[in-house]
Amino acid sequence: MNKKGFTLVEMLVSIAIFSVIIVAFIGILVVILQIQAQSSSSQAVNQESQFLLQKVQYYVESASVITPTSTPSTLVFYVASSSLDPSYITLSSGTVYLQQTATGTLQALTSPKVNVTNLSFTRNTNPPGHDTVSVSFTMAYNTLNAEQAFSQLFQSTVEHVSAATFDTSVLPSAGGEPLGNSTYYWNPINGVINFSGNNVGIGSGDTSPSQPLEVNGGFRLNPTGVSEPTCSTSIRGTLWFANNGGSKDDLYLCASNASGTVAWRTIY
Repeated sequence: MNKKGFTLVEMLVSIAIFSVIIVAFIGILVVILQIQAQSSSSQAVNQESQFLLQKVQYYVESASVITPTSTPSTLVFYVASSSLDPSYITLSSGTVYLQQTATGTLQALTSPKVNVTNLSFTRNTNPPGHDTVSVSFTMAYNTLNAEQAFSQLFQSTVEHVSAATFDTSVLPSAGGEPLGNSTYYWNPINGVINFSGNNVGIGSGDTSPSQPLEVNGGFRLNPTGVSEPTCSTSIRGTLWFANNGGSKDDLYLCASNASGTVAWRTIY
């Protein structure tokens, strides 16, 4: 009976082919693991960056005042609740924090999974439109494994749109409250009404009024169709323009005469 088996050459060839297949499979497995590691890192960075950008957008849009700062990595802003003023978004040791009031607790806006660097805020003025805040930062996956290393630069611009939006009447407290604060005044209004201390200037060119009321341009009384008011002590000093419908118009001043009687006096 003849018995056949593998020759030594055949066995060596088979082992070589099997080894090549094993090495190929190992190489494919390594590539798949690297892709999975990179995908996990990029997904974490993208999720964290989107959450941070959404938070920045929310606080910029809802802020009443955004303060310029000499520290680009810190955004200082004021909100509707004075008990939370001022508020900050700032970078410290690779983590972005929200801090409400100068002594408030730091609230992390990014997790230890990522490391943030080069955080920068820039306030851009755009009269007569809304101001904007540009934000830029680099976020990297926090790992010592070179296979999982991933970082990306993010840039965005947020419009400051809600600074003067009120849902109810703006009413002062019992003692009266100023509109604005000692540093930030509402000046001017639509580029027409300007303030300088306690003085008011009306007109686009009257930006620094030196009198209680200044008008840059014509001043017109047009009470057509309005009944003549009764001249009394309570309205003394009031001007009244009588439009006589084509005949000579008259201008009156409510004032006291020589005997002390308050009445309309013709001044033109």
